[in-house]
Amino acid sequence: MVHQLLSAPQEIRTDRLVLTPVTPADIDAVHAIYSDARTWTHLPSGRHVSREQTQDLVQRKIGGRVRHGLGSWTIRHDGVVIGVGGVDMTAGGVWNLGYRLAPSAWGNGYATEIAQAAVRAALETAPGTPITGRVLTNNPASATVLARAGLSLVWQGTTAAPTPSGVERQVWADRALTDAQYDWLVANA
Repeated sequence: MVHQLLSAPQEIRTDRLVLTPVTPADIDAVHAIYSDARTWTHLPSGRHVSREQTQDLVQRKIGGRVRHGLGSWTIRHDGVVIGVGGVDMTAGGVWNLGYRLAPSAWGNGYATEIAQAAVRAALETAPGTPITGRVLTNNPASATVLARAGLSLVWQGTTAAPTPSGVERQVWADRALTDAQYDWLVANA
């Protein structure tokens, strides 16, 4: 945990939410969300079936924040953890915008609030770095959130990665991508 002491806390407050960097203290709350099958209805194979998967996720998010100056947040509403979201730097050199919310938080506009805060933070941290998002076609609500955050659809199709039958993958971006960035995103959609 020493590395967390080296980076600014970066707490962000929106109209209704408090966004704080993910920490090891959040593992149980994050695991409750990531292991809930309802949060994976669009991609059931992504569900966390062990606490170790969540520990690994949290550690990767902490490490990414230390390396890149920004990363995912634990999202709280009225002091209760309702999700994880924000932007994380990818191996393709672009920010990936994402979030996962507890079912009790759905339908309140929190995803859009988180996405807009994440876009602002990414633009402040690294204005030259594209902000991207990847969704499945069976999740139109998340595509709507990406559009509301200022991203546009740049690719839709299939990859070797498994998806539910008849579902395609989408890549969204806030600006033009280099060929290398585009190719990486499509390969990792």
